[in-house]
Order: sequence, then structure tokens, then C-alpha cells
Amino acid sequence: MNTASITMVLLTLLAIFSATEGKRHPRVLHCLCPNVQTGRIPFRNLKRVLHLPPRPHCSKTEVIITLKNGRQLCLDPNDPPVKILVERSTKRMQASKRTKEVGSTTHTP
Repeated sequence: MNTASITMVLLTLLAIFSATEGKRHPRVLHCLCPNVQTGRIPFRNLKRVLHLPPRPHCSKTEVIITLKNGRQLCLDPNDPPVKILVERSTKRMQASKRTKEVGSTTHTP
């Protein structure tokens, strides 16, 4: 290869990389739960509860749980056990925030 060819290849690669450098990844602009599961909730394997209220791009309330094995399930937010689960999860989160706030304040004698 001569220097003109190498220069042309490098300029082409530079143009490609600089064109894609500043692009942002698109955000998800739809509901995350196309289908919901009803029935038993695997409490023993529960790792995380995510409660998503209606948003501009999704008019539904969504409840997504993550199991210890990493699997995610969408639950019906109108199902009574799910309502209790969300309520308890919210209370736990608020309590842990309060504990962190109290622990981070310093008292001077």
C-alpha cells in the first residue's frame, strides 16, 4: 500500500468514528411491560421491586420485580398481593432514607 491509500483509509476511519462519537443512545419510549403476570409471587427469590408510575411515554402503572437469578417479571399492579408488595417496598425505602439522613447528621456538644 502506498501512503496515499493509507492516508485515505485513516481519514475514512476518522470520519466514521467522529460521526458516531457524539450520538446518544435512544431512551426507551414505550411501556416496559407488554404483558403482566398474575398469581403467586416468588417471595423467597425476590431481590428487587421496581414501581413505575404512569409516564409521558407509558400511561400504565408498571411493577417489575427482579429475582435473585436475575430474571425480571412484570406483575399486575391491580393484583392485591402486588399492591401490598409495592406498599411494603415503598415503606422500606422511606425508612432506609430516614435512617441514612439521621446517621449522616453530626451532633455538636
